[in-house]
Amino acid sequence: MSNPQPRQRRLGPLRRIAQVLTTIEITIGAVALIAIFVLVFAQAAQRYTPFEGFAWTGELAKFSMIWLTFSVMGVLITNRGHIALEIVDTFKNQMVVRIVQGIALVIVVAVGAGLTYEAWSLVTTQSIIKSAVLRLPMSLVYIPVLIGVVSLTIRSAIAAADVFINGPKLTDYDESEVTAA
Repeated sequence: MSNPQPRQRRLGPLRRIAQVLTTIEITIGAVALIAIFVLVFAQAAQRYTPFEGFAWTGELAKFSMIWLTFSVMGVLITNRGHIALEIVDTFKNQMVVRIVQGIALVIVVAVGAGLTYEAWSLVTTQSIIKSAVLRLPMSLVYIPVLIGVVSLTIRSAIAAADVFINGPKLTDYDESEVTAA
């Protein structure tokens, strides 16, 4: 039998880099989620106070929703937490499963490349446009979006290569569920 240690050693630095990037992306997503909670709560509380509310809370909550959505896209691909049809995973022919999963990930790579191009275009061209209340350059708003779609594209390409080389990623199913399908 082959020894898995050399492969783990080769992938060690890449795995550590992926873990650091995952931590950064999850942190951005967590901060955005907390910001949404606090800002929306502040908006609701402002309605019941006698003084004038802060207009920027709604705008920042909207931006936080965008940042949350895009910052964790790559992490979802890596952890198989994205929306996927897993009915094919139950097929007995593993080559069919490998091909379907690989093609699906290649499609995600293509879409991610298109999103990366568009996000880069927004970052480089939208600095003249400012947000309505905060007067924040829109190019800054799109930077987390760019980071998220770049992560999605890279992680999808790695996942597609992994599926084509090492076989499909299977969801853990009860054996009775597989035979019933």
